[in-house]
Amino acid sequence: MRRFRTGGVVDQKMKENEVALVRCSSYDRALVEEQVARAFELLGGPGALVGSGESVFVKVNGLLPAAPEKAVTTHPEVVRAVVKQLMSVTPEVTIGDSPGGPYNRMMLKRVYEKSGFADVAEGTGARLNFDTSVVTKTVPEAKTMKSFTLAGAMVNADRLVSIPKFKTHVQVNITGTIKNLFGAVPGMSKFTYHSRFNEGEDFSDMLVDVLLAASPDFHVIDAVEGMDGDGPRAGNIKKMGIIAAGSGAFALETLMMDIIGFDPRDNKALRAAVLRGLTSGNPGDLNVLGDDPRALTVKGFQLPTKKATASRVPAFIMDRVAASFSLRPRPDPAVCTGCLKCADICPEGAIAVVDGSARVDLTKCIKCYCCHELCEHDAIELERPLLMRLAGLLGG
Repeated sequence: MRRFRTGGVVDQKMKENEVALVRCSSYDRALVEEQVARAFELLGGPGALVGSGESVFVKVNGLLPAAPEKAVTTHPEVVRAVVKQLMSVTPEVTIGDSPGGPYNRMMLKRVYEKSGFADVAEGTGARLNFDTSVVTKTVPEAKTMKSFTLAGAMVNADRLVSIPKFKTHVQVNITGTIKNLFGAVPGMSKFTYHSRFNEGEDFSDMLVDVLLAASPDFHVIDAVEGMDGDGPRAGNIKKMGIIAAGSGAFALETLMMDIIGFDPRDNKALRAAVLRGLTSGNPGDLNVLGDDPRALTVKGFQLPTKKATASRVPAFIMDRVAASFSLRPRPDPAVCTGCLKCADICPEGAIAVVDGSARVDLTKCIKCYCCHELCEHDAIELERPLLMRLAGLLGG
């Protein structure tokens, strides 16, 4: 991974377990700027991360065009505050992402405008990324693939700063610092990876490998308002009041799992990193600067229902009847517009539009939930099969 600049915060490897944690109760601009500045200062200030004239790519969570109040994308006030910190050192700051769906100028423009990132760029002087070129990055230590096609502008910048929105995710339980870097995979290539690595463990290992390939320098987690339940776009908005920052993606995920009251291994991508020896996953190994995590504990946080139900079923049974315990995507004809986007993004071609409404062929469906995740009309629900509902009742 890239290194911190000498003379500021020391080598990233030595500081990977050092994280900054600050309370931030709302998206009030002055408050967010104050607390983000505090997080940076706790870690040595922006000058420890970036040098004068160096280029910085600020990778937001721009899953799809969604208004900030829906808690689907990184909130623009957090992006604004981070950009201002970086631009106090260098003017070469670019904001961007590779959303789900086509990786082209039209899609990027929609995401930037709807999610508030265009306003941030206009107000700060930062650029928006419309460069859709790709590069191949080799990762010798990867487990799933040894090379990945990634968004060129993102990974070729001198510094890569990721600003994830902390949310649940029906496939891997949590999307944060690790899953956010899946956005480095350009556009429709994501669905190829979903198809190739459709099992939970393989997909989680792939996410870790993409993180290693993208090699981010720094992360700032937007958990002022997060999302629990069946995220990453149809869950429940959860007030958390937190901003966390640091160079270590795994350390930050470990901290956040501790704060929401779950074993770090309930985060499937983090669990993959632990099993590979990339991190301990032990909150006791962290050096937390700033506020006391115990004072910021989030009560009542709910992981996706898929995990809550399936976890009650013994493994030897799950191996035989896994399909009967998996959530099934079900388009709602009353809401579906027949726009064909879900059909276009389905990696297995399991969706067709019939009589103006989407239909899913469950014999082809690999349960990647891309359709549910990326439907802009909230038209695709995740339905519990009968056995799954019965398991939930028997489990209390």
